[in-house]
Parts: sequence; C-alpha cells; structure tokens
Amino acid sequence: MSRFYAFARRHYTLGLSFLLPFGILFIYGLLRQVFPFGGQTILTVDLGQQYIDFYAFFRSTLLHHPETFFYSFAKGLGGDMLGVWAYYLMSPFNLIVLLTPGTWLSFGVWLLVLFKTGASGLSFAYYLKSNKLLHSWWLPTLSVVYALSGFAIANQFNVMWLDALVWLPLVVLGIDRLFTGRHFWLYPLSLAALLMSNYYMGYMVCLFVIAYFAWACAHYWQTWRHLWQSAARFISGSLLAGLLSAWLLLPTFFQLTQSKGQYTIQKIRWKFEYNPLKMLSKLVIGNFNFDQMPKGEPNIFVGSLVLICAILYFGTRKIAWQERLVALLVTIFLGVSMCYEPLDLLWHGMQFPVWYPYRFSYVVSFWLIVLAVQRLHQHPRFSWYQLLLPFLMLMAAFGYTAKHLKSFTALSPNQINLSIAFLLMTCLLLLLKKPLKRYYPLLLVLCVGGEMVTNATMSLNQISYVSQKDYADYTAHLQSAISAIPNKTAFQRIGKTFMRTKNDPMQADYFGGSHFNSMLEPSYPKFMGSIGEPAGDGAVADTNQTLFTDALLGYRYYLNNTSGQATIPLSTNKPDLARYNLLKKKDQIAIYQNPNALDLGFAASEKVLKHHVVANYPILEQNQIAADLVNSATEQPLFTLQFFNTVTYKNAKQKPKLNETFLRVDPKNPAHVIYTFTPTTSDPYYLTLGSNLEKNAVQVSLNGHTLQQYDTFRDTVVLNLTSNAIGQQQTVDLSFSKKETWLQNINLYSLNYQALTHLTQQLRAHALKLNTFSNATIKGTITIPQQNQVLMTTVPYAAGWHATVDGHPVKIKRGLKNFIAIPLKKGHHTVTLKYWPPYFYWGLTISLISAGFAIGGYYSYKYYRRRHLF
Repeated sequence: MSRFYAFARRHYTLGLSFLLPFGILFIYGLLRQVFPFGGQTILTVDLGQQYIDFYAFFRSTLLHHPETFFYSFAKGLGGDMLGVWAYYLMSPFNLIVLLTPGTWLSFGVWLLVLFKTGASGLSFAYYLKSNKLLHSWWLPTLSVVYALSGFAIANQFNVMWLDALVWLPLVVLGIDRLFTGRHFWLYPLSLAALLMSNYYMGYMVCLFVIAYFAWACAHYWQTWRHLWQSAARFISGSLLAGLLSAWLLLPTFFQLTQSKGQYTIQKIRWKFEYNPLKMLSKLVIGNFNFDQMPKGEPNIFVGSLVLICAILYFGTRKIAWQERLVALLVTIFLGVSMCYEPLDLLWHGMQFPVWYPYRFSYVVSFWLIVLAVQRLHQHPRFSWYQLLLPFLMLMAAFGYTAKHLKSFTALSPNQINLSIAFLLMTCLLLLLKKPLKRYYPLLLVLCVGGEMVTNATMSLNQISYVSQKDYADYTAHLQSAISAIPNKTAFQRIGKTFMRTKNDPMQADYFGGSHFNSMLEPSYPKFMGSIGEPAGDGAVADTNQTLFTDALLGYRYYLNNTSGQATIPLSTNKPDLARYNLLKKKDQIAIYQNPNALDLGFAASEKVLKHHVVANYPILEQNQIAADLVNSATEQPLFTLQFFNTVTYKNAKQKPKLNETFLRVDPKNPAHVIYTFTPTTSDPYYLTLGSNLEKNAVQVSLNGHTLQQYDTFRDTVVLNLTSNAIGQQQTVDLSFSKKETWLQNINLYSLNYQALTHLTQQLRAHALKLNTFSNATIKGTITIPQQNQVLMTTVPYAAGWHATVDGHPVKIKRGLKNFIAIPLKKGHHTVTLKYWPPYFYWGLTISLISAGFAIGGYYSYKYYRRRHLF
C-alpha cells in the first residue's frame, strides 16, 4: 500500500491531467442530460448519421463476423472494409463499445469521447513531465488547454480524429529523444500506432513532424555531427513507422485509389481562400456553430495564457535567435497553410475536405502550446512591460472581430467581452505571481480552465443533438424486425420504406443497399444513380427501387412502416409492395417477401459484358439491363412510356421557347403543375424526376398526399406512383416556390408485371446454388444451359475477388459495368469466390519482416551495450 501511495504522490499531476478534461466533459454531459443520465445523446451530424452505425458494425465484426474485417455485404451491395477500418475503426479505444450493446451504443460513443479527451490531457502532461519542461500544477493546467482546445471541442463528434490528439505529444516526445539519445523506439512506435489508428490524421502529423524536426534541430543544436546523427535517427524512425504499419497502409492506399483518390484535385488555384484576418475571430470564446461545419475558419482556440506566452517566446533572449527564427518560419508556414489553397490542399492529401475544413488545425494548436511551454520553461516570470505587447495584439484581434461581428454568425458582443475579461484576468495573475504565491496555482488553474470550459460550453451549446428516444426507439424497432424475418437463407438482401441513416444495414447487421462512407467506391453510386436511386459522392440511399431492381439485386424481403410513427421516418412510397407476400407484422413493421427476387448469381447472356449504359434515363436503363440479361432485345420491354391525360397550371406558366421550364406568377404563393392520368392496367406506374429537382426544389403529391422522396440526388430518380389502380384517375401535383423551375425528365412509365415474372422465372431456373457463404467466401454450383452465357452475380466487381471454376483459377469480368461476371461453358460447374484485400499480404510481409529486424536490432544493441559495459 505504501508503494501505491508513493507512486500516486509522484504522479498525481498525470492523474489530474486525465481527470480534469474527462471530468469537465462528463459534467457538461450531465448538465445536457446525456443518456443514461437523461434523454439526450451526443449524436449529431456525421456521428449520428454515419459513425454510430460503424461502431455497431465494429461490435458485430469482433463478436460475430470476423471475416467482415476484410469485406462486408452490409456496405452497400458489398464492398472492401479494410480501408473503412483504417479510417474509422482501428482506434484501440473502440473496444469500449463492446461494453454497450444495442440501444446503449450512444452511451458507448460518449464514453469514447470522454476517454479520448482524458487520454489527450494525460499524453500532453507526460510529454511535459518527460522532457522536464514544466512540473506540478502546470501539467494539468496546460493539459486542459490541449485536451479542450478549439479543435477538440469542434470535432468531438468526429471521434476517429481524436486519436491524433492522444498520439501527437508522444510522437513529438519521441523526436525530442532522438536528439538526447534516450529511447529511439518511442518515435517510430508511437507514429506507427497513430498511422494504424487513423492514417488520415497520421498523414497530417507526418507533415507536421518535418517542420517540428527542423525546429528541434535548432533547439537541440550541439555540433554538426550530432545533427546528422539525429537526422539519421529521424529518417530511420520515420521509415520504420511506415514499414511497421504497411500491413494496413498498403492495402488502404490501394483502396484510396479506388475510392477517395479518384476525387483528387487536378488543378491548383494559387490564391488565398479568404481574408487571413478572419482567423482572428477564432481566438474569441465560443466561435463555433453549425454554420462553421461546412465552411468556416480553422479552430485554433487555445486561451489567453498560451497566446500570451507564445507571443513572448519570440522576444525571449534566453532562447537562441536561431531557434526563434526557425520557430517563426514554422509558425508562418502553419498560419499560411490555414488560408492559402495550395498548402491547404497539401495538408488534406490534395482533396478539398467535404465539411470540417482545416482539419489539421490541431497541430497548429499544439505548436502554439509548445512555444508557450518553452517560454514558461526558459523564463517563467512576467513584468507589465513584457505583457503589454501581447495584450495589445490580442485586444487588436478582438477589436477587428467586434468591428466585423455581423460576418461571424457564431459570435455576439458578450463573447468578445468574455474574451477580454479572461485576457485581463490572465495578465493580472501573471503579474501577481509573488503576492499570490500560496494561492497562485489554484487561481491559475481556475482561470485557464475556466476560459477553456467557457469556450467548450458556449461552442457546444450551439449544437443540437439526436435524442436518445429517437435513436433507441428506431434501433430497437429495426433490430426486432430484422430478427423476426422467417425462412432466412444463406444470402438475402432486405429493403425498407423507412430510414434513419444510410448505414442502417451496419447498425442492424443485415444486407441492404444504402451506404454513406468516405471510402465508398465511385462505381457503386454511379451504378445506383443510373437505375434511378438517390446517389452522390460517397453515399447511396436505396429508396427508389422498382419491382425490377428489387428482383435483380435480390431484395428478398421488404420492411414497411405501417404505424406512421415519427421515430420510424418514412423514406419512400412503395405501393407496389402490394405485389409481394405479407408474411407478418412485428412492432408495427410489416414484413413482405418478394416472389421475384433473384439469387446472388444466375446464368445470363454474355451481352452483360458489353452493356452500354443509357445515361439520365433510369427506366430505359432498366429496360436495357433486362434485355441484356436474357438477350431479348427484340421482345417487348418491361417498361412502357405512358402519356398524361391532362396538364394544367396553377400560378405557373411556361417560359417562352423552353417548354419544360416554368415560372411562378404570384411570388406570394407556390406554383403548381398538375398532371392527370388513368391507368389502363393494374400494373405499377412510375414517375421520373430530373436531377435539378433535388433538395426539395419540387414537392410531389399524388391525389392530395405528399410523396416521400430522399432530397439529395444527382441523377434522375424513379418514384413509385401507384399499383392496382386500373380505371382510377390519378392526379400528380408538382409544386415549387422558386421563381423559376426546370421540370426535367418528368416522364410516366408502366411496368408489365407479367413480363417481369416471366423474366425472373427464366433467370431463377439456372441460379447459383450456394453451398458455402460468408462475407468473404462464396461457393456454389450452377448449370449453364447453353453456350455464350456467363455466371452473372450481384456482387460488386472489385480487384480483391478471386474465382475458381471446377478447381481452376479464372479471371473475373465486369457485368453491367458494376458486378462480377464469369464466362462459363455449357454444363455443370462448381464456382468459388474468395476475397482478400489487394496488397494485404505484401503489406503484412513487410510489417512482419520489419518488426523482426527491429526486435533483432533492439536485442543486438542491448547485448552490445552489456558486453562493452562489463
């Protein structure tokens, strides 16, 4: 017990450095009534719409489906997962969510944020203590500044980025030890850990450490020989970090070339992105809200103490002028990076970030704190004339912000007054260090911590969050309905008429078609968009299926919300569900079975290998797909263009010479273009809407009832209007409130249901019968009835798939421009498909060999030292 007390006494400041930021956010969560202490969550924007479902997938992989570490059919129609893990899920902190199943997952995510924030403070305190820069109460004081910096608060819902705040101080401490000759291994091991936790943030740290190393060369200068030795350690350590993480980075880099890498900016504009003086507003308390997320200035808030000391660093004569000069160059480089487009692109891997700009601003905050620490270490005393310059500079920054206050939507005069008040208090405390000697540590911690807490509170109070009831009720209903599906087969896709997020399949562990992911391969949203689904870069919502696409993609079951509850929000109207078999109802969700659903693979015409996409006309594209599948170009198409009986205008008129463009007459009232038609058969009818009508540009109603439509799409989409309404007049009302609207691709089609049934029966007659199925291995048998046919699958084509037919390796091809197809001879065949990520084994081999050499080198060095010491 005495040893424990001795240990606690020596390291209590490290414990406080963890507990203070952890406790501050925990208390804030209590006040915001975060579940389980209330009815709120911290789920907002991407955390609520994307990441929370990835954490559910993380649990499912570790507890039930380990093969989905490499590939999962819950990612859209199926896709590589290693790149997704590398970006979102490799943090060791994620193990926390294993303790919070089901509807408690939102609590697990809150714990992730709390522990990562606490660990950030601990990591920074360890950096200070190990380098003997500061001690005692300074450690928790500055750790709170670091852990609750503007970046950390503004991006706490981008949970996977917070690992960078934990590892960065250790990486920098490792670089410092390269110069002092202590423990070479901290630098490569901590950098490798960061690269494996989140390669994206790791890339930014790699850029930063180059600049930091340049400063460290001046800071630790001894002789040229010492410099070259340190540089050799830095280069070898950097290489070793990359080699140790090659098992993950190498296949991830390949996946980037197949996904995000295809959006890399090709043309650089050599210009400033905004007036750099606008960055001064980010020194004001609480300058963050929703408007700052898609487009705002970098989050660099670090409080008055750090700013004062960082400014004074450059005038401290005890610090060598060469070191201060290099520090100034690094500071200028970082500052210009936050407003000059070429450097901004460099930090973001030559891609403009979609939302959350200047994601590297955490290294700027860290750098400012490092400069402040160096000033406090070298010269901890302050006089009034020393404080005058930083005080006037910061007052000028606040004055500029106050003058342009109307251009900063997250700021008010009170926030500027608060910032000035904390600046005055900080200056006063620094001047009164001797008179307040007994109470000085407590007062400084309260002042500095109070400023950071005020910034965190005012920033987060401007953000709204998903309630626990909305999240938990929906999740419970969805999981209950999925578990109630009867007659489950080895492979089946499930569709829904409701949606909370596009990653619902990952949340409830089933195969769907929608997905939202920065690592999504562009070929997938391109295909889904071509058949009339809402799609964009990195996202697909499978809300606009027709009976044909349901059959083609193997949607064997459909879930329909029959209760109208707001917690189960409708995402589409699907009257053609009447063609499916109602199996049961579970918690107000009806479960239907699709009698026409195709299997994962089936025999089809080789014409699918030469398919030509009909762009911008999804119904015609579906006709072409159907024709190519069975080589029936001469037969009647599945879909037939129909004509409206009447078209009338209400408060609208056609624009001269542009028949599809309509003007609103009375600006005070919405305009309406009203179509009527009368079905001549009981077949389903569909309406197409052009891509310019997204973002709720037009409201569509049928017979007075608003049709649900996902509001973001870049291609023409297909709406299901009616089914079994023969002889009943239908009225379609397109209303708009804009001055002018282009009603592009407004076309009406009917589906010949009898022809669809005949087509699916023909394709199902020679289906791939699965003997073995997992997310990464598919094995089955198929009989090809005639020559010039292929095994057509709805497994998205990817380089990682490898096929064998009757025990012999064969090359896979693309069918319908998107799926795996394998040409086969007439007869019976056994087909096996296996997936492993390209370059994974290469990367794993490199990492194992590198680890072996590193371990061997470490023990050889220890043996050499032992021999020469004794």
